Amino acid sequence: MAELDAAESKEPKTEHGKMVAEVDAAESKKPKTKHGKMAEEACLCLVTELEFYAIKMRNLEKQEDDVHKDWTFLPEFVLKLSERDLCPFEFDSKIFMAYNGLLHFGPSAKSGYMKDLRPFPIYEFKFEEKETVVAESLDPAPLPLYSSFIANTPGSGDVFFHIDQRGRIEDSPLFYVLESGSRIWKPLISPPSIGNVKLSMFVLHNNLFVSSFVGDPYLARFDPIDKSWKVQPSSKNNLSNFLRDSIIGSDESTEFRWIYYPLISVTIPGWDSSNYTICMTYEEFAGPPKNPGVNVVAILVNHHNGRVAFYQRLYVCFQGIQPVMYGESRFNLVDLGNGKLCATLCGRQLASTSSTLCVSIFSLSVAKDFADFAELDSGASPMERDFLQVDVHTKNVYEIKDWNMCDSVQHAFVWPPIKGGRFQHRTLA
Repeated sequence: MAELDAAESKEPKTEHGKMVAEVDAAESKKPKTKHGKMAEEACLCLVTELEFYAIKMRNLEKQEDDVHKDWTFLPEFVLKLSERDLCPFEFDSKIFMAYNGLLHFGPSAKSGYMKDLRPFPIYEFKFEEKETVVAESLDPAPLPLYSSFIANTPGSGDVFFHIDQRGRIEDSPLFYVLESGSRIWKPLISPPSIGNVKLSMFVLHNNLFVSSFVGDPYLARFDPIDKSWKVQPSSKNNLSNFLRDSIIGSDESTEFRWIYYPLISVTIPGWDSSNYTICMTYEEFAGPPKNPGVNVVAILVNHHNGRVAFYQRLYVCFQGIQPVMYGESRFNLVDLGNGKLCATLCGRQLASTSSTLCVSIFSLSVAKDFADFAELDSGASPMERDFLQVDVHTKNVYEIKDWNMCDSVQHAFVWPPIKGGRFQHRTLA
């Protein structure tokens, strides 16, 4: 932002009012289809704590000899959000944003819950007009969505919400759904016997799952027909067990690795299985000499019962461009359709006042030596195997000077949705 401000400061100061008036007049004479044309061109949208950035995909897909690039002129436009801590989700072919900040507990709070909270307005982001307005087509959210999960199910158009316990009113529901064609936030019954475990929520091939990431292994699938949850039997290849067992070592002689819950499931050319889907996530790692980093990870999982067959670390995605970052970094993954994806990694550089945005655009296809699906149902423990071919199109690094880490990229998606692609299924603060 400092670079943008600097660029604006170089504008001529003479007859400033006249210059602005001429620009406004020129804008008014442009064809009315201009905004529509821009909206038709896919943009990567990055949402921070305070701002919304739109970047044309065709600019990101340019690969030059020098992968280190200047961020200053990359965004197509930057918009200040209506309020802090807004998280996006897609509903009724529109972008909506809900408040996901953590409110302070008042003196009336009991047992760690908030009481007597007003509904929270939902905002609609109008891409063509470059503005956020209070949504008229949706009722306000019943609760703040702090550290909550939002899952889009493309097959039905429904959007499911899991509300973090720290952001809800005492005795309020844990789960809500916005059904396609409705504006009502409908509470859902919680999965049975979840206790106090912390859950993540995600979609696998239009099947909604919740999984524990702290506490006892737990995996449940939502049945959209009878509106009920079915707990999956615990097994050595259960997705919850797989994620739980992903920490490898704890002393200085071994690496520390943590694979996160699935972010999105993707469809790739040549994939032919009615039971297994490919979901994408990432892992954080640190090992001697304690150089932290991130790898993109693909998981081959049965979308009926959540059993993991194979997983593959896609080292090549950020290989050679990932700088050493200080503390927490933000990873986002966007489906561009037809097996093509865009992964972003944002964080503050070690011993620097600058932040870095790493962007990797790559395509997935079935590995040539992986053609027999019979072995998938063997019930064996998950194995690390190269079942995918990875073709990286571009890898670029953008330096962002004097960008505060707390304002790093929290959410990412592509708009308008690309045919065959999907809006990001997970939104988490």
